Amino acid sequence: MAIDAKMIKELREKTGMGITQCKKALEECSGDMEQAEMNLRKQGLDKAAKKADRPTGQGVVAISHQGDKAAMIELACEQEPTTNNERFIALVQLGLETALKEKVKSADDLVKASTPDGTYADSIKAVIGVVGENVQLKKAVTMDAPAGGLIGYYAHFNRKAGSMVSIKLENVDASNDTVKTAANDIAMHAVAARPLGWRREDIDPTIIAKEKEVMMEEVKTKPEAIQEKILDGKMAKFYGDKVLTEQIFVKDPDGKATVKSMLDAVAKAAGGKAEIVDFARFELGL
Repeated sequence: MAIDAKMIKELREKTGMGITQCKKALEECSGDMEQAEMNLRKQGLDKAAKKADRPTGQGVVAISHQGDKAAMIELACEQEPTTNNERFIALVQLGLETALKEKVKSADDLVKASTPDGTYADSIKAVIGVVGENVQLKKAVTMDAPAGGLIGYYAHFNRKAGSMVSIKLENVDASNDTVKTAANDIAMHAVAARPLGWRREDIDPTIIAKEKEVMMEEVKTKPEAIQEKILDGKMAKFYGDKVLTEQIFVKDPDGKATVKSMLDAVAKAAGGKAEIVDFARFELGL
């Protein structure tokens, strides 16, 4: 059977493979489109298996927001130009859509979630076969706003970091533009300030233990009667640097208002109260 340009174009659209690969696959199957597609997909799986151990130093962090819910994923690849490949971009979008639909809480949840290719893991393998390099889902999370609340979100322009915050509102309309701006500003702040959690209890106890160990070493030469007071002061500074609500808000012109006090003031001006109840921050490679 003669293999024409129309057949090659159709197979390329289905698989994303190159012209030469599609032509060869069709010739080997005597023009059987379905079999040629299957063979190319198998080749893609073989490529994925061979590239699975290769380092992924590039990629994107992306966010999708729909009403009272949002999703964020970190999808990694080997080279920066791949992040602009149309199949890679489509894979990011598919990941966000699937995450929102399935309300995933982790990358493990998302790779197992159903997609037109079977699972999202299968969709990743298909893209590996096209781009020719390792692609890995590193992180994924979805977030729901409390009843009557809202989600603030921000993805940095370089696509390497993003953040989401869920905010509970009391006697404040979630459609209030000032409140919505404040929520998004908090997410932007989190990308810049790199908090380890939105409250003290969310910070890894191992990190806190190590900090205290270093501080104890620093204060041991001080009089025993004041060591505990000095240690408390050092820990307060640590929390002020690492806890989202206690950090100095990056957009405060006076450099004095914390994230919490800024949000409190905005909510009060709107006639009610606001409180951060959930938080997530992704940064490529971290």
